[in-house]
Amino acid sequence: MSSNANRTLMLLGVTVALFVISIIVLTQVLPGPHSERDYFIIGCLATLVSLFVLFLIVISTWLKTPNPFFKRRKR
Repeated sequence: MSSNANRTLMLLGVTVALFVISIIVLTQVLPGPHSERDYFIIGCLATLVSLFVLFLIVISTWLKTPNPFFKRRKR
């Protein structure tokens, strides 16, 4: 496997682990008994946290530009 494939698999593994951990924590934090709406909210929040952390990891490690959100126009 190439280095890029290993990096992608590691990033995917970290994201899935974070998703599972956030589901476990949110299930313990919300008072029971849980309804369908509670599980929906837990899934939404776990997805939000996982995607936000994935975004931060990609911005900080994968992109090598000093400011990834700003691009100078050519004159």
